[in-house]
Amino acid sequence: MLQIPFAPIRSTDLQLWKKDRCLGGSMGDIADIALLSLDIFDTLLFRTCANPADVFVQVAGKAHLQGCLQASITAEAFKAMRILAEHEARQKQLARTGFGEVTLELIYAQMPEGSCDKARIALIEVETEAEVCYVNPHVASLLTACQSAGIPVALLSDMYLSADQLRYILNAAGLDLAAVDTILVSSEEQEGKSSGHLFARLKEMYPHMESRRILHIGDNVAADIDGAAKAGIRAIHYNVIPEHFESLQHWEYVRHGDVLPEWKSLRKLAEASDKIDAATEQEQQFYRLGASVIGPFLQSLCDWVLDICAAEGINCVHPLMREAYLLAPMLENAAQLRGIPLQVKPIYVSRQATLLAGMASFGEVELANLVGIHGLGVGELFEVLAIGEESRHFAPYVQQKIEACKQIKGESGDTIYDQLANFLRSEPIQRKIDCSIQRHRELLVSYLKQEFGSPEQLVTIDIGFHGTIQTSLEKIVRLAGMQPQMKHLLAVGASNRLDELSFRGMDIRYMLRAGSGGTAQAKRIARTPAFLEELMMGDFGSTLRYAQDESGKIQPVTAILKRSENELRRKGACQRGAIAFQGYYAYLLNLKRGHLLRSSLQPEEWSKPLHRVLDMPRPLEARILGDLTHQDNFGTEYIAPICEDMAEKWFQQGAESFLNSCNYAPSILNVNWPQGVATRQYPFYLYHYYLRLQDGFGSQGMLFSAIQKMKEAGHKAIHLYGTGSFAEQALKLAWFHGLQIPYWIDPVVGRHAVPWGPFQYTSLEQAKHKGLASEEVSHTFWLATLSDMDSYRQTIIQAYEGSGITPIIYILYP
Repeated sequence: MLQIPFAPIRSTDLQLWKKDRCLGGSMGDIADIALLSLDIFDTLLFRTCANPADVFVQVAGKAHLQGCLQASITAEAFKAMRILAEHEARQKQLARTGFGEVTLELIYAQMPEGSCDKARIALIEVETEAEVCYVNPHVASLLTACQSAGIPVALLSDMYLSADQLRYILNAAGLDLAAVDTILVSSEEQEGKSSGHLFARLKEMYPHMESRRILHIGDNVAADIDGAAKAGIRAIHYNVIPEHFESLQHWEYVRHGDVLPEWKSLRKLAEASDKIDAATEQEQQFYRLGASVIGPFLQSLCDWVLDICAAEGINCVHPLMREAYLLAPMLENAAQLRGIPLQVKPIYVSRQATLLAGMASFGEVELANLVGIHGLGVGELFEVLAIGEESRHFAPYVQQKIEACKQIKGESGDTIYDQLANFLRSEPIQRKIDCSIQRHRELLVSYLKQEFGSPEQLVTIDIGFHGTIQTSLEKIVRLAGMQPQMKHLLAVGASNRLDELSFRGMDIRYMLRAGSGGTAQAKRIARTPAFLEELMMGDFGSTLRYAQDESGKIQPVTAILKRSENELRRKGACQRGAIAFQGYYAYLLNLKRGHLLRSSLQPEEWSKPLHRVLDMPRPLEARILGDLTHQDNFGTEYIAPICEDMAEKWFQQGAESFLNSCNYAPSILNVNWPQGVATRQYPFYLYHYYLRLQDGFGSQGMLFSAIQKMKEAGHKAIHLYGTGSFAEQALKLAWFHGLQIPYWIDPVVGRHAVPWGPFQYTSLEQAKHKGLASEEVSHTFWLATLSDMDSYRQTIIQAYEGSGITPIIYILYP
């Protein structure tokens, strides 16, 4: 089993902040800090909802129950009204005072008369924020460390809430307010961080503090980084919650909508705990995958198993090796966190190890099953049957695959395959095989009795899928003269097969159902389990058989695992991330007890992160996971990358045709992970496909295609030409993809308008002159319009006539 010390997450741990990717490598010596300044939301406080505005949906639900919101106003309608009310309040405040900062009371003053009890619903909003917010233990750990060192801590927030309202929320979220020296909030100061005003006020409050010894930490570049710089204060960008194009959660949204919204920030935090000394970038990628994808899936399995154990009085379970290498310690951790006494004893077992022991005899059915194993060689067949010495009769062909022997004819005219089958049917060989069967069964039963006492009462746990090993175990126990009373728990069950086993009296259960009536998540995991299984395994291969050592003890004999050290380190990083997730999961579940559901109550939801990786992988995931090697020790040492190289002919008709081809039998096209192979060949095909579906075939697909063209052309910055909400949408999407927009040429707004983000309004003529005056300013334009493409294009071309420069223009044409 994997040996990783398990430590619960505590915000009072003075060392915890050093594991944070954003903090651990950027802080420097804490003794050099004289004053710590922290942003509040998305830095010190996180929320248990996908987006901040989702709080308004919960507010509406409570307001309806309390009778202070008009019944005809739906929760989503209220959310939209609340967002508009804030916008209106800021516009009026800006016009009246020159400052756009507002209070919660001013926001609700803009709500339509008679729509709600404004005072009561404002209180409900503050109470709801207190319920959904929780303290980020990483930043709280740094705060506590500063307090211990006598370093004062200030909190700065651009927020419509008052300092008192924030104190109420912070206290409810679990923060010790004694550690906070002061709180400055834009709603009371009437200006925010972006202008540098709040930082200037902070310096006024600490007049003897050198600016260079003040450190600010926040998530917003414009407010927290640029704003601090205006006051000469060093700042760290706490980039944990903000999303970008490569974010796991963004890709999940495109595929599934909001996935585990209550746990979204927590998963991001677990990902950010990947500050490991000497870890390579690829190891960190695997750690994040473990923390945000593999960990949540396995935690839901652990909780599901524990629910059954608690309900049925089970105190000992047996996960199957090799996956038990990771699953066993996660089960132990989960049981410890829930206070459930549970012994976890893995079983070293496999399909090959139970194959002979589970045979009553060797006949035509058994022979057909054996020779049908994909990739099995002649020599390997004799080894599986434990009569390796008999392979001498086929010495010229021991390296040949059995399938190939069907085409090779011997001297008698029969194929080597027919000769092989007849040889195995012969009476002397049948007797030898029967002896092998008996010997293997005796050793396996002795191993089970030695390790588990009563093998007939085993409670096995496995990833899935068809119950093959479980069926063999019960058959072996029955053939040994015992009556099996086993329970078998599977993460994913191939329903049709397992329904038949249940009908025949086996107690076999599954968390997720694949096949008929099953979920899309379960079907995809059952179709493509290779990298999940590989990421759960250790540095040893499958159990091949059992042998008695000199002391008389029965020991499992495992295959030699052929893996590079780099691959083992990457898998180890993923496993550390999965176990780390358990600590964060327990932290939040305990903080929000009664408000959050345990993972086992939503198994389909908790499997969606894994399903997304399988079904719509990011190019990075397809590359690093597809390069993992998969070793199937069922009779053969066939080893290959999960995403093998395919002949070019399979890709000639495009991505859709290739994915359809993956339905062929393995003898025609054997693809472990079709979506991974497709993504390696066509990096954004699946993303674009699901983006269009998610957007109802709206404009998102067109915008994405245009941005991809710009990125592929190597552009880092472009000018936006357009007006209205569509141009604003294009602007925000460009930022989301990491493109800069230095200038926005808006024919309606004009160049004197006040920008609301990191861009400048300007005229086309000014943009041209700035580009001519500086090589750092490009002459690349994106026409963000669906109606005026030709006229805008002609306007730009005419503006550049005689300049000697040919502008690059991107238009939303197909």
